[in-house]
Amino acid sequence: MLQIKYIIYSIIALLFTGLDLFAADDFKFKKADGLRILIYDNDMEPERNRILASFHDTEFVIDGEGYVHLGSFGRVYVANLSVEEVTKLFEEKLRTYGKNLTIMVVPLIRLILRGEFGKPGMYRFSPRTSFWDLVAEAGGMSSNLAAENIYVVRRGEIIYAEFWNSLNEGASIGELGLESGDEIVVPRINRISFDAVMRYINLFASLFFLYYALTDEKRR
Repeated sequence: MLQIKYIIYSIIALLFTGLDLFAADDFKFKKADGLRILIYDNDMEPERNRILASFHDTEFVIDGEGYVHLGSFGRVYVANLSVEEVTKLFEEKLRTYGKNLTIMVVPLIRLILRGEFGKPGMYRFSPRTSFWDLVAEAGGMSSNLAAENIYVVRRGEIIYAEFWNSLNEGASIGELGLESGDEIVVPRINRISFDAVMRYINLFASLFFLYYALTDEKRR
């Protein structure tokens, strides 16, 4: 049973084979994306620095105008900027509050999960998140059979509906080439269950033996 589940879940990765690899140098933040900031002062988490601690390991959502809101620091425009450019903006805002600051900006791309996920909806994931973790965060899938028919909707077009070409186990969503705004759809699969098939077989078998018994009785 575990081997069957492994095979089925491995099939999911086949969907994304051939997508362009995520390249941090080419990444640009989009409206409704998110970002997480990690701050280290002299390689230590800023626990005692109240200003820096309030921003450390904190997620921000880019609003419809392309800004993130930093409280008393005001708004910072980040849409269409690279990770490096946004990192420099935060360094400029916060450098006076630490002696030797190291700031890391982690992009969070917006994905819409639809269909037979346990918890469909809109999510934001780091491009380094594995596809398995994405499925887990979304509550799994209601049917393993549906994994065979996953597809992506990008700007109104269905892409990569066929994904049986190769195995790419454990790939991140960035490596799989998913873009911000993509919709991952797990369609409902209406198939007769194994139990239902067995019930039909048993019914036909019973009718056959009943017919055979009746005809045999007549021969006698």
